Amino acid sequence: MDMDVRKMRKFGWRTVQIENRASKALFPIAWGFLPLGFSWLMWFTGASEEFIPWLGAASMLFMLMGGLAGVSSRIGTLNASKVGVALASICIGVMVWALVTQGTVSVLFALLYSSASIYLLVRALDFIFKDAGYVFEMDWDVKEKLPIDALSDWDVKTTRFSQTCMAIKRFDGNQYVQLYGAVKDGSTFLRFDLFGCQTREQFKNLNFGVDWPEFQMNDLTQEE
Repeated sequence: MDMDVRKMRKFGWRTVQIENRASKALFPIAWGFLPLGFSWLMWFTGASEEFIPWLGAASMLFMLMGGLAGVSSRIGTLNASKVGVALASICIGVMVWALVTQGTVSVLFALLYSSASIYLLVRALDFIFKDAGYVFEMDWDVKEKLPIDALSDWDVKTTRFSQTCMAIKRFDGNQYVQLYGAVKDGSTFLRFDLFGCQTREQFKNLNFGVDWPEFQMNDLTQEE
């Protein structure tokens, strides 16, 4: 069944505004480019080559800080394959520079690897921040269990209220929807979070496999 925002509201779901943390991610990444740039310059000129591994490692650490800041903007972003691969490559980059200090890996290899890792990270963050932010919530009792009969082709992690992923449905490696609990001002909510969708048309054409009236009945039961 095609869905749109108005139908979601009809079934008792409210739109949630997601905080944009792009600036928090870009600040450490911008600083991370500096030491890597200096490392390339030192390698080309042959000046102060003993400092290259330290600058390279510092660059990877700055990039890791920026990546974590970007990932923290949404719950479950690591479920996207390109995001997970990008962060893993940055972490490996730190170890590559440690191997350079031991003479196991060449400086050129470390520079090329670091540059490629940063490219993957930038692509991943671009993917995160271009997401349309389709997140909805409804009031939910922590004692209420997730109606698994209302979820078709979902991977249900737990039926109990949890602020981590309770259920997830994948459309491809980088596009999925998940259900998780949220607590705000002493109230509890169930959230429906679609990640990897960039347009309203994509949203309307996705088959979520959800029996929406079943969730609405649970919400009405709590209100009574």
